[in-house]
Amino acid sequence: MAVKRYDGTAWQVVAGKGDQGTSSSISTWVKTASGGETSLSGNDDNSQALSYTIGQELVFINGTLLKRGSDYTATNGTSITGLTALAANDVATVWTVNAFSVTGAIANTIVDAKGDLLVGTAADTPGRLAVGTNDYVLTADSTTGTGLKWAAPAGGGKVAQVVSTTKTSSFSTNSGTYTDVTDLSVSITPTLNTSKIMVFVDVQVVGDTGVGSAFWQLVRGATAIAIGDTEGSRRRSTGQAYSADNNTAFSGSINYLDAPATTSATTYKVQILADGGGSAFVNRSEGFGDNTAHAVNASSITVMEILA
Repeated sequence: MAVKRYDGTAWQVVAGKGDQGTSSSISTWVKTASGGETSLSGNDDNSQALSYTIGQELVFINGTLLKRGSDYTATNGTSITGLTALAANDVATVWTVNAFSVTGAIANTIVDAKGDLLVGTAADTPGRLAVGTNDYVLTADSTTGTGLKWAAPAGGGKVAQVVSTTKTSSFSTNSGTYTDVTDLSVSITPTLNTSKIMVFVDVQVVGDTGVGSAFWQLVRGATAIAIGDTEGSRRRSTGQAYSADNNTAFSGSINYLDAPATTSATTYKVQILADGGGSAFVNRSEGFGDNTAHAVNASSITVMEILA
């Protein structure tokens, strides 16, 4: 804390720097007058020699603070002159304010930006941890120089983002191999490579009546996921639909928790194929007559990033 003196007009700092940095100590010299003295010097009543830093002294007579330059003169550091003659038993007191620097003070230049943290990097060694990313938390990590790091919070199932696409037009193919369904794909860029991606698919699909099934599968990038196991010569798919009625479409759906282990943009999509030489249809029936007995349906794919 700063020590101040009143110069008759305002309080002035005589030692210290505000409330930080340099600190101060005060030495006290006390002398009982015998009468008639107009100056102070030498030893006091406790055999302490008068010594002060010029401009850093406070002089009192019987507890009343004197004004430097008007009530006394202090120019050499060892004597006070120019006093009104003291009476016997007047008590003269001189406070000497001595400034000193705090050993081992931490310089304010160690921090560079708002949010920086002062941390210990070793015994008796201060260091700086730069401000972290918004919403990250401070985590112990002995492998870093500061023993700490900023990290994404353990989400425990927290949803970081949601992306969704709905296809509202019809689609058909006669391909016997899996073919992308136009406009039924979605791309998501995970924020962390430990995140899971929850995928929800609802697709309106059907195959040619009496010819063959329509098979569909969920695909991440170029890799089919959420498909059945290999069993003999049977197809592997996420789902299939067959109808003996050309006015019908079926709703196929799946909820699948994927672990792509990436922070790159990742595409999820639906593919279908037509079995038996027929066609496969999305968002429509096979017949698809232009009347109210037939409909254009909607299919959707939604993905959610789930923090690990």
